[in-house]
Amino acid sequence: MERARTRTGPVATVAAMLLLTVGLGWLLAARAEAQQEIHILWPASSITTRFTGFGDGGNLGDRLTSRGPLTDVGQSEQIGTAYQECVVMRKFSGPTTGLWRCSYVLDLAPGLIVVEGMDPRGPGVYRLAVLGGSGGYAGATGDATFTDGVDGTDMVIHLTS
Repeated sequence: MERARTRTGPVATVAAMLLLTVGLGWLLAARAEAQQEIHILWPASSITTRFTGFGDGGNLGDRLTSRGPLTDVGQSEQIGTAYQECVVMRKFSGPTTGLWRCSYVLDLAPGLIVVEGMDPRGPGVYRLAVLGGSGGYAGATGDATFTDGVDGTDMVIHLTS
């Protein structure tokens, strides 16, 4: 007796492609939901700073520590506290020269965010890495764009997980 042949190959291929497309779309949507942007300001007038250095300051290894309140961008409400520690990595030779390596702990209501990177001295824009966090930010990764100006430091933090 001869068996009848059926063509299941194309149907199975289409079903697998449909399943893969739906699954990939679900993963991408879940990843997009995990992304978050936080926009805060560290007003210059509220920062308490301590500089530890030798000689005239701004030499390799000199340290700066700061803390102060973080506000919403409109400066209408305090939403947390920033803690900063920086080390001079390139000697200062003027008011806007030199290089810091800075670590920040940003204490916000949902939890802590830890950010670190190189900070060129003086006004400007620079990017730092999000190294982690705790509480609502446990396992946080991403990057941050800091803009230093006369009014303080504008911080835009992009969390990817």
